[in-house]
Amino acid sequence: MKRRVRAYVAAFEGADPYLVGAVGVLLFIGSFVVWGAGSYSRLASTSPLGQHYVVAKHLFMIGVGTVALLVLQQADYRLLRRRWLNWGLLAVAYGLVALTLRGDREINRWITVFGFSVQPVEVAKLLLVAFLAERLGGQSGRRPPDVRRLAAALGLGVLPLAVMLVLQPNYGNILVLAGVTLVALFVAETPLRWLGPMVAVPAVGMAVAFRVVDKLHIRLQDWLDGLRHGDYTYQVTQSLIGLGAGGWRGLGVGQSHNKFAFLPESHTDFAFSVLGEEWGLFGTLPVILMLVIIAWRGYGIAARAVEPFGRILAAGVTTALTIYGIANIGMVTGLLPVIGVPLPFVSYGGTAMVAALASVGILLSVDRVAKAHELWKARWDRGGAA
Repeated sequence: MKRRVRAYVAAFEGADPYLVGAVGVLLFIGSFVVWGAGSYSRLASTSPLGQHYVVAKHLFMIGVGTVALLVLQQADYRLLRRRWLNWGLLAVAYGLVALTLRGDREINRWITVFGFSVQPVEVAKLLLVAFLAERLGGQSGRRPPDVRRLAAALGLGVLPLAVMLVLQPNYGNILVLAGVTLVALFVAETPLRWLGPMVAVPAVGMAVAFRVVDKLHIRLQDWLDGLRHGDYTYQVTQSLIGLGAGGWRGLGVGQSHNKFAFLPESHTDFAFSVLGEEWGLFGTLPVILMLVIIAWRGYGIAARAVEPFGRILAAGVTTALTIYGIANIGMVTGLLPVIGVPLPFVSYGGTAMVAALASVGILLSVDRVAKAHELWKARWDRGGAA
């Protein structure tokens, strides 16, 4: 038993302890939240596992994600810079996203692969970050990307996914896509004369969309009504009731009332509300702190990367996790419109959980290569000086 524990610990030897620790704390807390909230979901009522079905699947996906994390951590992230692999994986992911456009797009964002429901956009976003890093960083050293690389990054990478997300529709991930793209362009040192219009175009597009798309207009209006008059929609109102009921110390693990079908999506998008009801402020503040630590360490790893590709890759995956965290907590507390995104490492979610843990694996790989480079450089300097 001790040997097995040591083997597990050795797998993370040399990894960033703050990053790994923060992710571990969120997974631990999230498992308890999903266990409580998911025990009364409709999925639990139709499964042979009963009330344990949701948490069992949640833990299984954490296991799959952990395997992906360990594999990517040990692999050299620079393999993703190879064009045949980079472009090939992105093409497959986009093809899977395109399959979701069949049928009723209002509810179908998943496809079935070998009996498992998969949300391809989560994989596509991760591979898009690698594509942007290859196009904007590539082999060009520290030089900013030229027009040809920018056109390829936006026209072949960002635009197709943006169009498919509009057709689904999946507006929450469009926000993530815009944020990741802008951060990638900034980290790649794109000239301001090009960066300015690239910021203005999506901003104007979003403003127009909120005016002309009924679904977005209604959500924006509901959000504004809530901020002005406290007249939130049913889901947000129930979420705030749960957070208020939790107070400082919470009602206790598994004691949430909102999980009894009062709060829709209580184990997925609104898991933070159940956490606040059961664990109180003493439970929600550590979650926020862990997300801040993940962002801090992720951007720190990006800053230490040995070349532009790693820098853009690390910054991109960190940005995606950060936007998810901010957007989820914002919508659960009524501070932001409801856009339907999970809380990283806490909410129940198959593909999203695996993609989030895979993102951490990529960050650890970038960090491992950077540390090896610094060690080699230090030895070379001592040897050269001799």
